[in-house]
Formats: sequence, C-alpha cells, structure tokens
Amino acid sequence: MTGTAEVGPLRWARAVGRGLYRSVVVTGVTGALPAVVVPVAFFGFRFARSWSTDLSAPLPVLALVYAGEIAMTLLWTGAAGWFVVAFLGRALSEAARWAARRWLGASVEPQYNPVLPVTRMATGFWWNGYAYHESQREARRRATLDARRRDPQLRRDALWLLVAAVTVLPAAAAPLACLAAGGYLLTRPDLLGYGLTLCAAGLAAAPFGWRLLGPVGVRLLGGSRRSMDRRVEELEAIRADLTQTQAAELERIERGLHDGAQARLVALGMSMGAAERLVDQDPAKAKQILAQARSSSAAALAELRSLVRGINPPVLAERGLVDAVRALALDAALPVEVRSTVPARPERPVESAIYFAVAELLANAVKHARASRIEIDLDYGERVLTATVTDDGVGGIGAAATEPGGTPSAPPAGSGLAGIERRMAAFGGVLRIDSPVGGPSRITVAVPCELS
Repeated sequence: MTGTAEVGPLRWARAVGRGLYRSVVVTGVTGALPAVVVPVAFFGFRFARSWSTDLSAPLPVLALVYAGEIAMTLLWTGAAGWFVVAFLGRALSEAARWAARRWLGASVEPQYNPVLPVTRMATGFWWNGYAYHESQREARRRATLDARRRDPQLRRDALWLLVAAVTVLPAAAAPLACLAAGGYLLTRPDLLGYGLTLCAAGLAAAPFGWRLLGPVGVRLLGGSRRSMDRRVEELEAIRADLTQTQAAELERIERGLHDGAQARLVALGMSMGAAERLVDQDPAKAKQILAQARSSSAAALAELRSLVRGINPPVLAERGLVDAVRALALDAALPVEVRSTVPARPERPVESAIYFAVAELLANAVKHARASRIEIDLDYGERVLTATVTDDGVGGIGAAATEPGGTPSAPPAGSGLAGIERRMAAFGGVLRIDSPVGGPSRITVAVPCELS
C-alpha cells in the first residue's frame, strides 16, 4: 500500500513538471509573434497619438487625423508581424512540429517547395530555374526567394502563428500566469488564500494547457489537403508512366528477341543441320554454309549486345555515369563535348535514370534540333546531380513556352520530355527547359542524391 501511495503523488509531480516545461516551450514558440507585434502596436499608437495631443480643430479634421494615426499604427504593426513571419516563421513552425510529433505523436508533415539547384551554363551565367545571373551566390539567393514566394506552406505557417497566438498561447501560458500571480500573492499576508488558490490552479492545469498544440497544429502545421491531393495525383501519374514504360520496354525486348536474335538462331540451327548432311557428300558446299552460319551467329551476337545495352549498358554498370555519357557522345552523329565535375558515382537507380534521360535528350537534339554541335554538362553540388544538354540548333521547343513571369511551363502530356519529367519526379527531381526560338536550347535534369 505504501508503494502504491507513493506512485500516485510521484506520477502527478512528474506530470506537473513535464507540463510546466512543455508549457514554457509552447509559450515561447507561439508567443514570439505577439511578443513583437503587441509592443510595436502599443508604443506605435502612443507615438502616433502624440501628433494630435494638443490639436484643436473641427471634428472632421480630428476624425481624419485619428484615422491617419490608426492607419500608421496598423502599418507599423503589420511590418513588425511580416518581419517575424518572414525571418522566424519557418523556424518557429518547425519547433512546433517537433513538439507536436515528440510529445503528442501527431502527424504534421510540411510540404515546402524545394529550392532548385543552380547550374553554370556554357555562357558563364548561372541558371536557377527561373532566370540567369552573373554570380552563383546571386542565382542561389534568387532561387531561394522565388521558392519562398511561391510556397503555400509558408503561408500556412503564417496562418499558424496568427491562430496559435490567440488559441494555443493563452492555453499554454495560463498555468504559468497562475503560478506567477499566485507566487506574487503569497508574498502578501492579506492575500495568502488567493495566492494558494492560484498556485493550485496553475499546478492542476499544467499537464493539460499545452495540449491544445495538438488539434490546432495538426490542422495548420501540416501540408494542405489540396497539396496532398495534388501530390497523390502526381505519384499516380508517375506510377502509370513507369508502368507504361516498363510494358513498352518488355514489348521492345520481346520484339527484338523474336524478330532478331531468335530468327537468326533458328536459321543458324537449320544451316548447321544442312552442313551436317552435306559434309560428306559436298564438303565445299558445307564449308560455304558454315561460313554463312558463322556470319549469322556474329550478327545475332551483335543484336543481343545491342539489346542488352538498351536494358543496362555494360559501360554504365562497370565505369559509371560519366564514362557512359562519353560513350554516348562518341556514338552520336554530331560533335558532342562532355564536361563533368561529378567526383564520384551516384546511387545506381539515379545514375540509370540520368543516363537514359541524357540519352533521350541527345537523340532528340540530333534528330530534331538541326544543330551543328552539342554540349553535355554533368555537375554535382549541394547534394544535387544535374545534367544539362545544350545545342546550337533552331530552338523553340514546344515544351519550352514560358508562362507569365518567366517560369518554364510543363512539357505537353504524352511528349518524350513529359516522360522524362515524370521519371525525374519519381526521384524528387525536376526537368528545366530553356529553348527560345532561334536557339540555343538548354535542357537540364536535376535529381537530389548522395554520391558513393
């Protein structure tokens, strides 16, 4: 009985201590916005009111002055709020997500827009997915700003800070306020009872006040339903495209085996049988048939090797992406220059995806661009592998039409570029197209990955 009696108070004491600690954390996270905005609004209004303290004017003029003072106060308050949201919003939201996941087991996964990697072009300028810049630093800074400006998750973070300031903050701060007020009243002998009551209320509420973080955070800190639905649609489109690609690849392999190597092997067997029958009766004819059979076997072997290269090129498996792309360049019908700053091999699935994307882009440039030379740049930086295919052709790729604001639009559904884009999306990568009419055309695939 004694052990049981001790467990209850100890458990309650631990719950109170945990609750007070979590209340302090939640109060700090949700109170940053009002801690800046409220003083700015208060002192800003007092400063604005000083303009008309001794003003004596008709009522319409006074009303206009008061409206101007309120407008200035709102302007300063809004600027202070924007500063907190812009510079601290994501960090405060991440802290709230950490608390919600760790303490409540809540599922609050954000969906921030990724910052596109920057790529150095052959002209010396840096391309960040939106525009060209003279320096890498400026290109990266503008890419970060563009990603933030277009990010709906950051707007949800701002909404969370506003809602939490009037819901989660009062609930989490109430036990702390009760204890602070109670502790002060305990120093007043005539208010000792009130102090004990407030302290008891604060201790009793400590394990529960901060828990409002859960329901409010789950609703606002995670990705929006619309974003999740859009992501599901993207994944379904990627899965459908991969399924179609696999089916087409299997059909190509089957057709290649049936029409090529299999037919030659059947003919080879028939020739060997005929040579076997003629070897004693007409040795010269048998030798002629055997020579034809040897030629057919060599052709069948070449077709099998070509088929295998289309499935998994040996040079890619043995020597890696850079040498495999150089092998593609050697076989191209146009002069192709390959430049690489990739220090090591990426993961095999990413390596294969980049290789086949480059192979398709190179084939498209050779067939359709009417170019005289092609350049391929392989780069790795900030844990992103990029491959850029540049040609000096006529440009004006239909998929490269730009939307208002200069952002490249998505390639049309069903095109080869659209297939590359969906295959890159399966790895969290992107396809970027810059192809003005008259050229040159620059098409970049970028995939986040680690090198071996």
